[in-house]
Amino acid sequence: MTSRLINVRLDERRLQRVRRLRAKGISISDLLRDAIDRQYEEITKQRKPRDIESMLQELYAQYPDPADLPPREYNVHDRRQAKEAISRVLRRKAR
Repeated sequence: MTSRLINVRLDERRLQRVRRLRAKGISISDLLRDAIDRQYEEITKQRKPRDIESMLQELYAQYPDPADLPPREYNVHDRRQAKEAISRVLRRKAR
């Protein structure tokens, strides 16, 4: 592993804290590495895929179909059937 030296500016209060930590035998470099790793893990957790199924269920619960809505003539889960149905509607509107 190749290491790089970085400089960090500290105000007087933090400098005093660093001195106390060093006096207790705590490595500031290790402390900084751990903080970087924790922050990085937190950021990468946020980028994981969301639970789409539960999000959809919430939307369906919040905005249910009206009771008098007739059933669709195509399977909304079949992308080809959905594409054809959408295309038919758009062609009708374009005329």
